[in-house]
Amino acid sequence: MTAPALAPVPLSEGLWAIEGAHLCWRLGVPMPLRTVVARVGGGGLWVHAPGPLTPDLIAWLEQQGRVAHLVLPGAPLLPWLQDWQTAFPEARLWPRDGLSEAPWRREIRPLTLRHGEACEHVFCHLPSRSAILSRLVIAVDTATLPPWARPLVWLAGIDDSDGKPPPGLAARLGGRKALGDLVDQVLDWGPERLILTHGRIYARDGAGELSRAMRRIMRDRLWDRALTEAKRR
Repeated sequence: MTAPALAPVPLSEGLWAIEGAHLCWRLGVPMPLRTVVARVGGGGLWVHAPGPLTPDLIAWLEQQGRVAHLVLPGAPLLPWLQDWQTAFPEARLWPRDGLSEAPWRREIRPLTLRHGEACEHVFCHLPSRSAILSRLVIAVDTATLPPWARPLVWLAGIDDSDGKPPPGLAARLGGRKALGDLVDQVLDWGPERLILTHGRIYARDGAGELSRAMRRIMRDRLWDRALTEAKRR
């Protein structure tokens, strides 16, 4: 795949988003892909969802530190992974398993939901209070898409006017309760910022935006909590 022009954007101290890449989604829709780079202990760089790699991007990464960790989202497969492994052969690859033992977990806390072959990760970047979401919420700016692709994103309900989980995510991950348990873990942590792998960044009120995006998933448990509180009174 031809690598586009990529632009690292600073988000916080030692935290960047690399913008400008796209993946081929369902029916050929070009889905935006955001790569997140974080500086972790010892000056190493943690890279989530490695996208296209250009000479300028390699030079920029080398200025920031040593690429030490390549972290894969739960899905989809990334066609540029081999390019990163060739450019940074000493970097450790972190697939879906083994994250609980990762040396960077004190700075970036991994939360994982597995169901059969399906897997979903949320990474809590503790220094900036940012939650990095793989597929939990998608919010695509359709103005950047070809006109033919926009209705497909609108019909899926994942445009940036009301970002939410993609259709069928809860079923693939074991149902609404299992997905709700993961969301509760993120909300209990209290993120200030949501960084989506596919779509926009919510720079403020991360917990509130996550609650809004997951309102249909969380509706039953919120109703149960309200009943419990009413009974206590």
